[in-house]
Amino acid sequence: MTFSLLDEPWIPCVLENGEQADLGIRQVFDGSNPVKEVRADSPVQTYALVRLLLAIYWRAHGPEMDADFRDADAIDAVIDWYETQQESARNNSPDEAVLEYLKLHEDRFDLLHPETPFMQVADLATQSGGHSQIQRIVPEAENEYFTMRAGEARSWVGFGEAARWVVYTQAFDYSGIKSGALGDPRVKGGRGYPIGTGWTGMTGGTLVVGANLRETLVLNTVWKNYDPGDQPSWERPQDSSEQRDNSMADSVVPRGASDLATWQSRRIKLFVVGDKVTGVLVSNGDKIPDAGANLLDDPMTPHRYSANKSKKGQPVYYPRPYGTERTMWRSLSPLISIDGDLGFTPKDLAPKRPKTLTFLADLSEQEPDLVPKLLKLELFSVEYGPKGSSVATVVHYGLDLPIALFFEEKSRVQRRKLLDAAKSTNDAAVALGSFAGQLLVAAGGEYEFQPYPTDTALGILEPRFLTWLSHLNVGDMDNQIAEWQKEVRQTILEQAAVLVKGAGPKALVGRITDSGEKVHIQSASTAMMWLRKKLKEALPLAFESEDQNREEKENDR
Repeated sequence: MTFSLLDEPWIPCVLENGEQADLGIRQVFDGSNPVKEVRADSPVQTYALVRLLLAIYWRAHGPEMDADFRDADAIDAVIDWYETQQESARNNSPDEAVLEYLKLHEDRFDLLHPETPFMQVADLATQSGGHSQIQRIVPEAENEYFTMRAGEARSWVGFGEAARWVVYTQAFDYSGIKSGALGDPRVKGGRGYPIGTGWTGMTGGTLVVGANLRETLVLNTVWKNYDPGDQPSWERPQDSSEQRDNSMADSVVPRGASDLATWQSRRIKLFVVGDKVTGVLVSNGDKIPDAGANLLDDPMTPHRYSANKSKKGQPVYYPRPYGTERTMWRSLSPLISIDGDLGFTPKDLAPKRPKTLTFLADLSEQEPDLVPKLLKLELFSVEYGPKGSSVATVVHYGLDLPIALFFEEKSRVQRRKLLDAAKSTNDAAVALGSFAGQLLVAAGGEYEFQPYPTDTALGILEPRFLTWLSHLNVGDMDNQIAEWQKEVRQTILEQAAVLVKGAGPKALVGRITDSGEKVHIQSASTAMMWLRKKLKEALPLAFESEDQNREEKENDR
């Protein structure tokens, strides 16, 4: 029995005419189907599948990119290559380099191969001979809170869906104790002890989205010196139950972007009955060294600076996933910042943004028409439970940012202004939470910061901020920032008025509080005065016209 991932339909795609179709890998590249995007069973599964396609694309075209982009002699070659690839993407022309590459490795893309099944180990087994039901790798089925599947349908999946979840599991599987595989020297007492989540689960997945899937692949390709050793799983000898590099007992050192995009964090074996996949065995695979410290080869994730782990002259960075709380507000700095940007110090170094964004900015400075003026970005992350031993929630977020914002030297001041605009928005929203706590005091209660008004205000402002970002003119930001601060001020004051109405008559009258030295009247009115003061500190440009009018009136007296 065979199931070729090159030819069988298994990747859920949306075509450019809006129709949905499952395609094999070869169909994505042979020009037979104009594909707009991959749209799989979940956002993070989609990201894992796109990364698989990218690894194929990178390796197929890698020999063409064997030069340093920053070398003046190579710039023309780089520009010509990107122009050719983008034209091919627009015309949906067959990608001959990829098609030839797939021919070389087609025997390794058989999901059910008796010796080399795709991203699996054919003879994987445990001492007991047991395995799990297929729900083990299907998050919506494994978690009882998800009810999309029911009854018998939960007990099996087809070959195509099983393949998708295998790719997802290698990328995003949670940590925790695994089945102890025979032949793995790390197994103790029949158990495989935690080695961490899948590599992609450690990262903040950042995808630059093109007009169609083929352009997306081009936009997420960083021109760099070709490394023959940076091999995806199908170019290497088939994995066994042991770690790939047995010379390092604890972990395996990744070789590059293609290696990481297909990182085999688990050893997997599917169990098939007829045309159904009913079971799976999952054990530990290749461990990432030092939780990813200074692994900077993945071009699609930002990295955070760790002051605790760094030593003098030896800064340490870790991949930086995107969080579920206030995603947009907290994602801007890792998305746009680079070394040397304003607002950072030697003790608090800037994060490192995804290399894809830096490369596209460099390319745009050389050839402005080659890169979209507005980058459409999609962010993907998994937030895990305690010790990474469960999937808590999935982060999937979209935003548009002008390419000019990423120019290395030209836009350092503009990046700082944008980050300050985001911070001032957050500060204003936090002030609203404090204001709500003061209303509790005015009504006779005890002060307690109220996070709900803060989150509500940020939730209202977020879509407006995204629209503002998409129209940002990097060459003239001051006026736009002033208008934005006015928008924030108005929103916060509107929400404050709602809170006052809900605080009741006691808060309007207020109460006398004694701090030991002075007697204060705490009321809705005094709280509002405090809020306006804080807003003026956070949003000074929003109050400039008021201050000017006040000065003019005083001068007229």
